Amino acid sequence: MADSPVISDDQLASIREALLEERAGLLAQVADLDAEADVNYWRESGFDDDPADAGSASFERETAQSLSNHARGLLTQIGDALRRMDAGSYGLCERCGKPIDIARLEALPYALLCLDCKRRDETGR
Repeated sequence: MADSPVISDDQLASIREALLEERAGLLAQVADLDAEADVNYWRESGFDDDPADAGSASFERETAQSLSNHARGLLTQIGDALRRMDAGSYGLCERCGKPIDIARLEALPYALLCLDCKRRDETGR
């Protein structure tokens, strides 16, 4: 049987609020990045057929797409953390079932693993 997470209601509410704020910021960032990655954005910005301009525009679009994809990944992790909160399983390591340290959750609120399991993942032991 898994241990109960050692998170107070106030700590959980604070983490939930931080997750919701981060989600709102990421949604705005994704919208901006998607607009920047749109080819029409660059056409309307006055870039001509100069190869250097086209290369710069392509690089900027690809960078915006990459950043947007990263932000979308974080949005998925945040959504998963909020669902775990609603299900009552937030703060428990998905591997060993032990509570994740509150300091880790405050630093990385969508953490899935306790530090011991994360270290084992990183070292391969």
